[in-house]
Amino acid sequence: AIFTTTDIKTHKQLFQHLEEDIASAIMNFFNVAMALALVLAPNTAFATKESNIFNATTSDDYQPTFSHQDVTEETTSTASSEGTRYLVKYNNNSSKYNARIETARIQAQAKKQGGEDLNGAVPSFSADTHLLTHGRFLPNQNVEIVYFNSEKEKALFEQSEEVEYIEEDHKIYLNGEEIPYGIEKVQALPVSDDNVSNRKVCILDTGFDINHPDLTSDTDVVTGYDGSNSAGPSPWTFDGHGHGTHVAGTIAAIGGNDEGVVGVNRNGQLKLYIVKVFGDSGTWGWKSSLIAAVEECVKAKANVISMSLGGGGFSQTESNTYDRILNTDDILLVAAAGNGGNNAPYSYPASYNSVMSVAATDSNDNVAGFSQKNDQVDIAAPGVAVLSTLPNGTYAKWNGTSMACPHVSGIAALIWSHHTTKTAVEIRAALESSATDLGAVGRDDVYGHGLVRADKALEFLNSGFTPDPTQSPTPAPPCTDNPEGWYDIDGSVYNCAWYAQGSNCAVYGDTYASEGITANMACCACGGGSPDGPETSNPTKSPSFGPTPSTKAPAASLSSNPSQIPTKSISVPPSSRPTRRPTASPSRNPTV
Repeated sequence: AIFTTTDIKTHKQLFQHLEEDIASAIMNFFNVAMALALVLAPNTAFATKESNIFNATTSDDYQPTFSHQDVTEETTSTASSEGTRYLVKYNNNSSKYNARIETARIQAQAKKQGGEDLNGAVPSFSADTHLLTHGRFLPNQNVEIVYFNSEKEKALFEQSEEVEYIEEDHKIYLNGEEIPYGIEKVQALPVSDDNVSNRKVCILDTGFDINHPDLTSDTDVVTGYDGSNSAGPSPWTFDGHGHGTHVAGTIAAIGGNDEGVVGVNRNGQLKLYIVKVFGDSGTWGWKSSLIAAVEECVKAKANVISMSLGGGGFSQTESNTYDRILNTDDILLVAAAGNGGNNAPYSYPASYNSVMSVAATDSNDNVAGFSQKNDQVDIAAPGVAVLSTLPNGTYAKWNGTSMACPHVSGIAALIWSHHTTKTAVEIRAALESSATDLGAVGRDDVYGHGLVRADKALEFLNSGFTPDPTQSPTPAPPCTDNPEGWYDIDGSVYNCAWYAQGSNCAVYGDTYASEGITANMACCACGGGSPDGPETSNPTKSPSFGPTPSTKAPAASLSSNPSQIPTKSISVPPSSRPTRRPTASPSRNPTV
């Protein structure tokens, strides 16, 4: 046959296209075969470096080790069994990156069409997509996720001109549960709470948010009182203020749930009994109502009564009640020392001999400036910037001896759960004797016996300690009004005897000063006066006077914001003085 130049050129082009088609078909066959070989290979093949497949010898061609785990299956170790995980950033339009992502796409397609995964199972398409877009590549960033077994491997790969940089793929974690510094300070976590279901803490406060995700809602665990002695108007399961929920969180916020905070008792099994002694405004309450509420705790068979509240004015009725509850009913009473600072009068109920008075410290074990300091302080606990639960699933850091008190209440229940045959007096002695001494050597008026420690208290009980049965608390010193014969600016009718009636100390004790001295400073009935006559001004208390239910209670946060240090006087008195200070009205919820 005779071919013209044009015919020859045409045939050459045909042959050239045919060769290209054949070459393309062979390459596609090779790629699919290689992908199938990767997919169907035994599991051990995937444990080796992928570079074995490519047989690379230069740094540009070097292939690192890859992990074929899903990201969600990562272990908690910094380096997996296949090396440390890195992000390799390729240059834009990198042919090497495009080739590698194409190979991964072919592998995923092969699996979709019937290949097996590493465990011999046929994966779903969604799993393949996850592997491609999240397990090995970040296509929008031109990044490949790579494991290197050594720094040498990483350095070799970095030499490639197509690699812009390599950085470690750091782990991230849920910003979930936080251990407040106070829980660590008092060493609660080393003490097992496996047995706390055998103890019950009664919390007298503003209520309990039973719907908070970090507090138990099991009504076999948390119960409460809604009778006539409750401050209401809402039920105990509602906390319109937040103070009671904050206290409850320190005592018993649930641990291990990736939620919020951890309490002294973490397993959600500590029995709680809630009595509202303040309404939703959290302003003030009567001592008679407090006494009635305490009796409800006794009826509920509580082991510990936690009172983050207080105010001025000794009450013989109240003192007698607490003496009986501690020594006869065998219930430990714990209360906030008060937020009045250095020169404030005694705060009750903390300053009764039968009640543990808790001072507040900060994260450096320094006493808080607002923490009251007197000879009735028994022990100290964290009370500055304490993080705990608030209503509506929220959390906040609050200050106050109100925040210190539940650390001690919670620890008392925790260690008592290990030694249920011990008495309340013995538990108190263990807490005080094992506290970490702070301030002056031995017991002092600032820290009491020192910082409460759960671990040391349990060790003390484990040692077989038994308290001296003859030991009794130091009685309160005698008190003299200072200056003697004091009366306020309105005249001699309004003297210390007048202030001792009803709630006059609480309502008017910080006002109507005469020559700069108020009733709360001058009168023993109001928590003032002097133990040694008119020459000294140290605050004191006196069991021989029986004055007033108080409306000013810094430790109890009787002001509307218990997270702040309240002023000495109440914000709104229950009545004005149109008739020269009328006598106090009776409690809305009198004791029956």
